[in-house]
Amino acid sequence: MEIERKVKQWIEQGLIDQPAAERILAFEKQQPAPSKLPLLLVIGLIFFSLAVFSFIAANWQAMPGSVKIGLVVLLMWLFYGFGYLAERKQFGRPHIFRMIGLAMFGASIIVAMQSFHLSLSGVLLGWAMFLASLAHYFYWKHVSYTVVAFIFGIVLLSGSIGWFQWIAFIAVAFVWFYFSRATVTTTVFSWLLLFGSGLALWQLLDYNSVLLPIWTLFALVPLLFFADLEKEKLLRPLYLLLGALQLVVYLSIRGATESPLEDLNWGESIALLIVAVGIAALCFVRFRPIIWIAALGLAGMLLFDDTAIGLAVLAELTALGYLAVAHRRNGPLALGFVYFIVVQFVLYFIYAWERLDMSLFFLLGALLLFALSGIAWWVNRKKAGVAT
Repeated sequence: MEIERKVKQWIEQGLIDQPAAERILAFEKQQPAPSKLPLLLVIGLIFFSLAVFSFIAANWQAMPGSVKIGLVVLLMWLFYGFGYLAERKQFGRPHIFRMIGLAMFGASIIVAMQSFHLSLSGVLLGWAMFLASLAHYFYWKHVSYTVVAFIFGIVLLSGSIGWFQWIAFIAVAFVWFYFSRATVTTTVFSWLLLFGSGLALWQLLDYNSVLLPIWTLFALVPLLFFADLEKEKLLRPLYLLLGALQLVVYLSIRGATESPLEDLNWGESIALLIVAVGIAALCFVRFRPIIWIAALGLAGMLLFDDTAIGLAVLAELTALGYLAVAHRRNGPLALGFVYFIVVQFVLYFIYAWERLDMSLFFLLGALLLFALSGIAWWVNRKKAGVAT
């Protein structure tokens, strides 16, 4: 048995003694063995299911609407019943049965709308599946339901949405974010839906702004006050990743466009810079690891420069600054390295594509980095000597 092999290995490594090993083995032998369905019974259930679905498919058009709805609802409850039995009798995977039941729930809505000749272009199905998936997650705590909820949340945001639905969506996504456990899927998915709700303002506002992604990212910084330490640690790379991605996108657009950008004005750019100063102060006091996103406040002013040199300098300085600070504090460098490399490629395609060979471009960049490293080493050595 696997447990006997493990216990023997623990004894050899000196982790437990022989009496403890005997108690562990005695305890494991007293545990009831998990129930397993016989193989022939499983095959019989599969063929029975195929027979039922084949009969329904063959007679689907001749069935009245009420019968169709009743059959789908019956199948839904059957699969939920299988999930309950699988959990009680410890066989199979209960969440798979419940996922099929959730799919039958969506199918029942579709069948009902078709039977009563209602339009499927509305948001009823999206909202029903979104809320039902979240209810499944909060009751059964399985990651698969969060994936379904995230998919239907994106469907809702990408469709036609009004102010009431937008406010309701933010409320539901915030409840998901606040009351869910600090796991990667729940934290990241709920945060991304909140970020997407900010981008959805493009279709709600009469005023269009190319700076809306930055406004949305800044607006989500106070959200960290409602997150515990574990959620905050999970979200820090996400803030930095979205901030870096936005700066690279703005640099690419400004570098590839010679004409002035539409929906850009000095008033909004100055307002964004003022808000960025407040975000920098807030991050310095409370959320210092994500203070780098405050640099996006300069993007509105720098987008007026047709040469995109200002944005290029800002991207270079933030990339090098993040790497230097993270290296000094023994922090994670992977995100900074990827961001720095992406910035170099963008700069090459903007400025040196037709002027300079790629190998020479990166050689010059390497020489510049070596020079900066030498200067930093000399300064640190001089400070160390003074301290000594």
